[in-house]
Amino acid sequence: KSNGYTVPNPTAQANVIGRAIEQAGIDPRVISYLEAHGTGTSLGDPIEITALTRAIGAYTGDRHFCAIGSVKSNIGHCESAAGIAGLTKVLLQMRHQQIAPSLHSAQLNPHIDFGATPFIVNQELTPWEPPIIEGRRLPRIAGISSFGAGGSNAHLIVEEYQEPTQEPMAFANVVILLSARTAEQLRQKARDLLDFV
Repeated sequence: KSNGYTVPNPTAQANVIGRAIEQAGIDPRVISYLEAHGTGTSLGDPIEITALTRAIGAYTGDRHFCAIGSVKSNIGHCESAAGIAGLTKVLLQMRHQQIAPSLHSAQLNPHIDFGATPFIVNQELTPWEPPIIEGRRLPRIAGISSFGAGGSNAHLIVEEYQEPTQEPMAFANVVILLSARTAEQLRQKARDLLDFV
């Protein structure tokens, strides 16, 4: 419930973002990019930033560690396709390991104090470096928000695919029991095993 059909509810948004973080089982400090719903309105954007800051602030007080943008600055508002447009942008950014700029963002919304948030508005094409936390290089992880009129709220956590690293196989002496009816069959089984190995 909010103050109007098109007025977002920051508590509901913070709750859905918090649930997505919990279900993903991650510390939001590892999120290095956030694709905001970002309608570009003086009312909606401050509410969204408040909700995001509240949800992430429940885990960390760190500031300016997460780039933020919205595909709407590039393609406009796609209404019911806005969420999938945001997801597509995130996947392309992961593929190319770059963060696209938010257009028309040279002058930030004066109703948002970005200095008090975890976010940095990305204003130019930037390499998307994987985060390094406590000396560990982590995968690129993004949050994606999509909010609709009437109170439909969605948030995804997306992690880039990384090839599993194969540990070199360690060989050790082992005992293998072989049995056969005759000595010759036993030798043949031993040769078969040696050929297989």
